[in-house]
Amino acid sequence: MYTLYENLRFTGHDRMDTWQQGSHSWAAYSVYKQKAHHEVYTPHAILNLIVRGQKRMYDGRVVHQLQAGDVFIIPAGSLLCSEIPGQLHGYESINIELPEDMINCYPLPQMPGLTTPVSATQLMATTEWHRLKNDLLQQFTVAETIPVRPSQSQIAIRALSLMGQTVQGQSVIRMLQAATAVQPATMHTLGRELLQMGELDEMARYACMSKATLKRRFRQVYDVAPMNWIWEKRLEQAAFLLRTQTDSIGDIAYRSGFENISHFYRLFRNAFGMTPTVWRKHSFTI
Repeated sequence: MYTLYENLRFTGHDRMDTWQQGSHSWAAYSVYKQKAHHEVYTPHAILNLIVRGQKRMYDGRVVHQLQAGDVFIIPAGSLLCSEIPGQLHGYESINIELPEDMINCYPLPQMPGLTTPVSATQLMATTEWHRLKNDLLQQFTVAETIPVRPSQSQIAIRALSLMGQTVQGQSVIRMLQAATAVQPATMHTLGRELLQMGELDEMARYACMSKATLKRRFRQVYDVAPMNWIWEKRLEQAAFLLRTQTDSIGDIAYRSGFENISHFYRLFRNAFGMTPTVWRKHSFTI
C-alpha cells in the first residue's frame, strides 16, 4: 500500500529537521541509523540529495542504486518504493519540494516533438550540485549560526538553473513539466487500488475518465499503456517486498496483485533479468 508522502515525512528516521511555510514542510534533512522501507506516493516534484550512505529506489522495472553525492529527481505523481539497507555509518539525505509553478515557468529551448516519459531520474552529479548539497547541509546542521535561511523559491531557482545547464537536465525539466499534468487525486487513488485493479474499464472508473482519455493520457505522460503501467507497478512492489520481507515468494506475488505464480515468474524474469529466488539473495553493487 502506497502511503501519501506529504510534508516530506517518512517513518523510521532517527533525526528529521524541516523547513516550513506555515504548516507545510518544503525541505527536510533526514538521518537513518538502521534499515527503513517505504512505499510512497509523492504528490509534488522532489529534489533528493544523498548526503551519506546508500539507498535503492524502485520505480516500475527500474531500480536506482543511489549513494552519497548522487542527485535524484522524483516527478510529481510518482508511486515509488524506497529501501534503506542497514549500514555501518547510516543514511542521510536532503529533500526539497520543487514548486509546480516554478517548474512550469522555467524557460527552455524549443524542441518540437521531444518528449521524455515521466519517471524518477538520477542526474549527473557535478561540482555545482555538490556545492548546493553542502550549502544546504550546513544550513540544516549549523542553523543557529545562519541569520537567514534560503527560501524555497531561491533553492528551486538554483536547482532548476543547474538542470538547465545540461541537455540531460533540460530533458528532466520537460519531464517534470509533463508530470504536472497528472491529476494528483487520480494517481493517489490508483496507488491505493493497485492490487484490485483488474480491467481497463475499472482503471478508467477509478481515474474518473473515459478509456480513450486514459489510454491517451498514459501514452503521453508515461509512454506506456495503462494496464502495462499497472503490471510494472505490481512488479515494483514485488521486487521491493522480496528484498525487505521474509514472506514466501508465492505470498509476495499474491500480495502484489499476481494470482498466477507462473505468470509472475515469467514477468519478473523478463523485467529484472533473474528469478525471484535469485533476486531475493542478489548482492547489489553500486
